Amino acid sequence: MLEDVLYANSRHGASESGWLELVRSIAAGNAAALHALYRRTHRLVFTLLMRITSNRQVAEEVAVDVYGDLLRRAATYDPAHATVLGWVMNQARFRAIARLRRENRGAPVLNAGLLAIDTPDYGHLLQMKEQTRALRDALAVLTADERTALETAHLAELTCVEVAARSGQSAAAVKTLIRSALHKLRDALMDPAKAGALDASRCDQGELACCHAVDAVPADEAPAVEDHLATCWQCRREQEALRPVIDSLVMWPTDVLRPPASLPRRFAQRFGVLQARHASQPMHQWLEPAWEDVAPGIACKLLATDAERQRISMLVRLAPGGAYPPHTHAGVEELHLLDGELWIDDRKLHAGDYNHAEPGTGDKRVWSETGCACVLVTSTRDILG
Repeated sequence: MLEDVLYANSRHGASESGWLELVRSIAAGNAAALHALYRRTHRLVFTLLMRITSNRQVAEEVAVDVYGDLLRRAATYDPAHATVLGWVMNQARFRAIARLRRENRGAPVLNAGLLAIDTPDYGHLLQMKEQTRALRDALAVLTADERTALETAHLAELTCVEVAARSGQSAAAVKTLIRSALHKLRDALMDPAKAGALDASRCDQGELACCHAVDAVPADEAPAVEDHLATCWQCRREQEALRPVIDSLVMWPTDVLRPPASLPRRFAQRFGVLQARHASQPMHQWLEPAWEDVAPGIACKLLATDAERQRISMLVRLAPGGAYPPHTHAGVEELHLLDGELWIDDRKLHAGDYNHAEPGTGDKRVWSETGCACVLVTSTRDILG
């Protein structure tokens, strides 16, 4: 069985019962539980929405609507039909498709039997690809330390103090690296004729202001930084000049994106939930699992294990040229492709695509030429061969 080959030596993910408890608390009106579910899933939801819509603003708006749907439908959630993560991802897909249909009314329907996704706005898709390429090229101008500092703070959602603790550097050094990285990226991304020059005389709190711009200021320091920004025109001007760079970070070349800071603000405004970095109630605590290499070319991040129904929810990465073992499905399998391209037998999936398999069916060849990442909900009892 696949469980014996891929997960035998892997640490089990969080129990599905903990996810179910969140949904039941949401149904009972617990706003903190909705926030906790958001914290667990918002990056996966936003990434999927970006891949489907190819539009950051639309992805943000739809993401907030998704959590509104989850709030309204929590009382009707049936764990027999889907894991909580599978339910959340399917709600996100449904919302994204509905938005595309509304914005592209009258356009032809593609692959109606399986996905029923209306034709997307290819102008947005090409623009997103160009912005991703531009950012990837711009990152080449950073030193290794600058890229590591900015990447760790941005993708891991860590403060400058936490980045310093992880890297063994001082917090002051990390702040300087983040500011330097942002300025170099601005120079690389902006047309010099349009970019304009920042003032040579900069405020001595400029590093903190830059860390605030990428949401890397510790919670206990944030009020003082915000008070300073209210009175310092130099820091406000610097933040405004760096805004195009901050906005472009959503295109960071990675498999699971970090949503822009405007998404949690939208969430808080919609649902009245304060955005704490860490929830205090035990049932809401969540430690993001680590990636584990489980087989040559395959890495997994176990997010939930349902021993009762023999299901697992996880992130899966295939290295370029990597293959997933041929298998027969013991239960329903759902796959949301977040990054790269994936072949399942004779069908090629692109980022944003979805695959559904019924029990008793099988996949003879699953492989990726480019490398890929997906959310996979499947049975632990799938049979090899």
